[in-house]
Amino acid sequence: MSGLPRCALVWTGIIVTCVLFAASVKAASAEGIPFRVSYGGTAGYQLPLWVNKELGFSKKYGVDLEIILIQAGSPNIQALVGGSLQLTQTAASSAVIGATKGAPVVIVATLENKLPMLLVSRPEIKEPQQLRGKVIGINRFGGSNDAAVLMAVKAWKMEPSDIKMLQTGGTSARMAALLAKKVDATVQSYPEIYQARKLGMNVLADIGDFGYFTNTSNIVTRSYLQQNRAAIKGFLKGQIEGMHYVKTNKEGSLKILRKHLQVTDAEAVEGTYEFFAKRLPRSPRTEVEGIKNILASIGAGQRTPAEFIDMSIIDEIEKEGFVQKLYGN
Repeated sequence: MSGLPRCALVWTGIIVTCVLFAASVKAASAEGIPFRVSYGGTAGYQLPLWVNKELGFSKKYGVDLEIILIQAGSPNIQALVGGSLQLTQTAASSAVIGATKGAPVVIVATLENKLPMLLVSRPEIKEPQQLRGKVIGINRFGGSNDAAVLMAVKAWKMEPSDIKMLQTGGTSARMAALLAKKVDATVQSYPEIYQARKLGMNVLADIGDFGYFTNTSNIVTRSYLQQNRAAIKGFLKGQIEGMHYVKTNKEGSLKILRKHLQVTDAEAVEGTYEFFAKRLPRSPRTEVEGIKNILASIGAGQRTPAEFIDMSIIDEIEKEGFVQKLYGN
């Protein structure tokens, strides 16, 4: 066997020939490295990933991107660790919580270092202090939703015990619970904020005003980072190009946003674009302060941010002048 060419041998009663194996390798090479990425929700903060996929940016750098929706952060981390994904784009808090419990995951890039969420309440609740004793709907515990609520409660000089959080599910489920009076307030983003306002709901706070709290991030397993740096780098270049496109091509971005959000209201789509485009950085570098705040929120303030992030690929991309060339300065 040692003198034979390397082959994939599959037992089906016969041996698959080396010719077929070589052909499949050649085809895969021509198409790029298969790279499956999940994302944790259908909101405007996913726009750079959608743009990346739709316009084939990562494919230019040797990565054949496939994207799939997996609602909420924890299931995304579970799928990543289970080997179903190469990378997940979801809340950084889910990665940090997982890592503190032994999950071998690490953040390699961040699209949002502040939570892009607003706390919206029913019409009769006009001031934050009116939330005392009330129920606030969140996606699930251990994600960015409950972190956002706790940041707001702290800023309003209230105690967590002053309110009750109820797991009501994803974006649509939370809005339905609010409209049905099952909850008194909830955390939402655009375009739901636009729709909530039209229905008479009140926006009590922009959570981003309360400081850094690392949110939408690109997360991989440590073993994949060690063994597949080129694939991750190709993907991240596509992400950065997608971010540049969002910031500089409004009409094209609106078209892609409209497709993925499946929202027909033109004002809602444009409001979503305006909200997120201005918040995007040029380079998806993770702010250390945001990780510190996540750690503090989960009672792990003694841990250091360096344990949870690896900016080495972003460092390489920046040093090569990739970002500077895109923006021309």
